[in-house]
Amino acid sequence: MSNHIPPRLRPGSTVAVVATARAVDAKALKTGIDIIKGWGLNVIEGNWLFQSANLFAGTDQQRLEDLQRVLDNPEVEAIFCARGGYGTTRIIDQLSWKSFKKHPKWICGFSDVTALLCHVESLGYACLHSSMPQLFAKSNAGDDYRSLHRALFSREVKVSASHHPINQKGSADGPVTGGNLSLLVHLIGTESDVDTRGKILMIEDVDEYLYHLDRMMVQLVRSGKLRHIKGLIVGHLTKMKEGDLKFGTDACGIIKSHLPNKKIPVAFGFPMGHESPNLAIPMGVSCNFEVTEGGSTITLKY
Repeated sequence: MSNHIPPRLRPGSTVAVVATARAVDAKALKTGIDIIKGWGLNVIEGNWLFQSANLFAGTDQQRLEDLQRVLDNPEVEAIFCARGGYGTTRIIDQLSWKSFKKHPKWICGFSDVTALLCHVESLGYACLHSSMPQLFAKSNAGDDYRSLHRALFSREVKVSASHHPINQKGSADGPVTGGNLSLLVHLIGTESDVDTRGKILMIEDVDEYLYHLDRMMVQLVRSGKLRHIKGLIVGHLTKMKEGDLKFGTDACGIIKSHLPNKKIPVAFGFPMGHESPNLAIPMGVSCNFEVTEGGSTITLKY
């Protein structure tokens, strides 16, 4: 069963860009906003979008005010989080979703924004795991933001990955959930925790020691998060690091070693996460997930 799916965007739609986490790079973000405007969209910028308070994009209260204002605005049809980093969970419990439920809108982002995506999904609404405007300025980001445009305007997504030697073949249908592994573990036991039962779980991470990755997978196992999933998508595992002592296997091997169900489809090397390609994938939307000898594909029409 899919969550409630917000309307598709059209030229002339109003969208918003706000910063919920780390302070932004103003030049890069302005380039990203210009790309969004180039889609024919009317862009509202958060009042505190270019603010900074130590490592954050403004104080908790300022970031909260900006996000709440656009959640409450019935004219806004999509919210683009400017960037990730850290800070979204500091404000998430103070948000009111009353107006959002009357006028649902797309919320788009990844990394630290996983917390917001999972919260929205847990409320029963679809959202988009996608690149974010500050990253659109990178020279290799074209496929990333074009995939976001397709997901918002045509509401059709097909994402494929090439063969990986430790994939598990199979097919499954179910809603997609997940995001950044560190955040998924961080959300367990909170209001933003996501129910993985009967779903296709996707995970990715960046800049972690291998033993940290192992510890997070252990937490997913112990908390029951992997027990009833119908499939697993593993995206980029970027800048994984050894500690003082060798762990003994690589990041993909660590993840594979913790999977309790050897019969579900599992795809490694999927184009999502902390490097390009980071293609848009709707969360809370039913998909077909297929892993064959040739590779893996996720297909969604919503």
